[in-house]
This record gives sequence, C-alpha cells and structure tokens, in this order.
Amino acid sequence: MNAGPFRMRDAFADGPTFWKFSAILGLRMGQVFPAAFFGLMLTAVYREQGLALDMFWVFMIPSVPTWLRPLWAPWVDGLGSRRLGLRKTWIIPCTLFGAAAYLSLAAFEPTLDALAIIITILTIKTTFMTTQDIAIDGYIVENLSDRERGVGAAVIDIATNVAQFTSWAGVAWVYGVYGWSAAVALSAGLLVLFSIPGVLRREPPPPLQAQHRRARGERPSLLALLRRPDTRIIIPLTALTSFGFALIPSLYVAYLVDVGFRVREIGPLILAPATLLGTILGASLTVWTLNRLGYKRTVLFSSFLLIPTVVPIIWMGTLEDPGLLVVFLVTLNGIILPSFMGVAVAASRLKWSSKTQAGTDYTAFVVVATMAASAALGVGGALADAVGWAWYFALAGAFVTGCCFVFYALFDRIEALVDRRDAVEVAGALNGQQAGGRDGSATALPAAR
Repeated sequence: MNAGPFRMRDAFADGPTFWKFSAILGLRMGQVFPAAFFGLMLTAVYREQGLALDMFWVFMIPSVPTWLRPLWAPWVDGLGSRRLGLRKTWIIPCTLFGAAAYLSLAAFEPTLDALAIIITILTIKTTFMTTQDIAIDGYIVENLSDRERGVGAAVIDIATNVAQFTSWAGVAWVYGVYGWSAAVALSAGLLVLFSIPGVLRREPPPPLQAQHRRARGERPSLLALLRRPDTRIIIPLTALTSFGFALIPSLYVAYLVDVGFRVREIGPLILAPATLLGTILGASLTVWTLNRLGYKRTVLFSSFLLIPTVVPIIWMGTLEDPGLLVVFLVTLNGIILPSFMGVAVAASRLKWSSKTQAGTDYTAFVVVATMAASAALGVGGALADAVGWAWYFALAGAFVTGCCFVFYALFDRIEALVDRRDAVEVAGALNGQQAGGRDGSATALPAAR
C-alpha cells in the first residue's frame, strides 16, 4: 500500500475509492441543496423585506433540534439493520421525511406575516434531517482512513460549496423567475436525487473497534464521550473556532444587501460563482499545504491571512457604489483565504472521532460547531447593529486570528490523547477477537474495510 500523502487525484485512482467518495459527497450535497437556500438566502429575503438585524435571532430557532441531537445520537449509532446497512437504515427514511417537510413550505410565501409558520416548519424538518446527519456523520468517519481525511475534508468542502453554488445560482434563479413553490420543489428533489449513490453503494462493515463493542453488548454512550480526556479539550476548542469562523460569513449576505445589492444579484452573480471558484482553489491549496506543513502549522499560517481577508471587506463598504466586479473579487478573496483554517480544522475532527462510536462522536463535535455558528449569527447581528459594519468585521477578524493561535497551542496535546485512546481501543478489539476465536464464546470479527 502506498504510504505517501493522499492527494486529490487519488480519490479517483480506482473504482472502489471513487465509489466511496461519490457516496460520501452525494449524501453531503443532498443535504446542502435545500439547506443553503432556506438557511442562508432566507436571511437575505427577509432582510430585503425590512426585517431588523436585531430580529435575526429567529433564524436560530430551526437549529434547536440540531443542538439536541446528541441525546439520540447513540440510538442511531447503535441500532439498524445489518442487512440493509446500519447507516442506511436511518439515511433512507429520514431523507424521504425531510424532503416531504421541505415540500410543505411551498404552501407559504416568505412574507413577514408567514415568518412564524415558516420557522415552525423548518424546525420540524430539522428534526428529521438531524437524525439523517447522525447516520451520515458516522458513515463519513467510518469510511475515511486517517490518510484520506485531509483530502476528504477538502472535497467535502468543495462538494458542499458546489451544492451552495447550485442553490444560490440555480435555485435562487428558479425562485426569481418561477417563484417560491418551484424553488422549494427543486430543493427537495435535489435532496433525494443526490442521496441515491449513498443508498445504492453497499455499506461496508463497521470498524473493528465498533464491532467489538457490539459483540460485548455495549451501546454508544454520550456520557462516555463527555468523560474522555481528549473530549474535554476538543469540545471547547470546537466551540471557539466554529464561533469565530462563522462571524464573517454568517452576516456577509446581509452586509451585501446593506451595500446595495438585491437577493437576485447576490445569489447568481456574486456568491455562486465566487463560492464555486474560491472553494476549489482554497481547498486544493489547503490540501497541498497540509501535505507539506501538517495541520498545526497550516492553521498557524491561516492566522496571518485574516487581515487580507477583512480589510477588502471593510474597504468595499466605504465605496459609494461598488461595482459588481469589485464585490465579486472581495467575496472570492474572503472565501479562498479562510479555507486554510476551515479545511484543516474539519479534517482534524474526522480523526478525533472514536471509531467505536463514530456517529455519536462526530455528531457531538458537529453539533457544538453548529451551536457556535448559530450563536455567531445572533451575537453578530446585535454586534453589527451596535458598532456598525466596519468595526464588526475588524473585531471578527481579530477574534478569528486569536482562535488560530489557540488551536495551534492545543493541537499536539489533543493528538497525543487521541492516539493513546485509539491504541487502547484497537488493542481491546484485537484481544477480544483472539479470545473469541480461542474459546468459541464469541464469533471472530471480520476486519472492517
């Protein structure tokens, strides 16, 4: 086996690897198509209709089920049909229920009077989709090796933003030309369509550690996660970095509206092309940097990129009538430079999740990140309203720079704790497998692919 760095092109090197990445990316993109339209563009739609910045906290409400999903993650992580696939047992029905919930939004136009019912439906939808998230999180962690995690995080980032491109350009265009109902139906259809590769691919057996846990009759445990020494550092660090990383993008669309652009211009003419090009360039450069500098130094390097990220954004706000090209280039710059931090941190969380309960671990980390990002939207809106856009972006850039230094300082300690934990779990699984084979009290477990 080639022990060298896993590069972008290696994801296409052979049929099984390509099929694996196609399934992972399809499941993730299927989630993003509707979420990007409803989650990000909805804030722009309502800002355009006059919703005050200090009311943006209402868009945090649909995230509540996401915050609570670690409570039922152990059930999703530990229950399922072995014949169908432990992960697909949950992915298939939740995808269908989520699509149905999205379709129900077609009955309500996005007006200020309908805001309450739309937020309610989105909250119900999130309950289905967060359960699907748990299964997909476990699927990703179990299918990507440590060698593949850098490229895995990068291509997931690219696929996520390609899906956002489609939503902001294609779905936003459908909304502008054909109306709300057509955009809702298209979003729900894309969710189902892109989930098909993950549904069709034969799900490999769980990792050896997870098989050994199930053979002992043990279930995944949120309490076990919270008691681990590595988790006591990972969770606060995830909250800090995710909050900081979300401060700028969470309010950028609202900022463009205040600069003078309309929703129909922001989606197809600015965000969509800038996101597609910026993500491909940023993620590709990040993989190249990770293979040469490693995760720790890549994040340190990214800390010096925050000044050239926020200065153009602030400068753009001083222009009386910024041209479309200027806004596009500023947006592109603001996507490429933060990629170094975003991809490196996301790839680190893939390794930090235990293979014994991958869905529970990774879901908990993602939920902490989502809660922090949602808090950034609420806190950021109030802060921007209080200090103005220029000071807001300056303070946000300084805060993110500090987050990079904290990540750099804690990285080696976390890696040592995780390596020690993984070694203990693998040793326990191998000893249990050997004991089962000797005394016949348990069936020897096949190695996970």
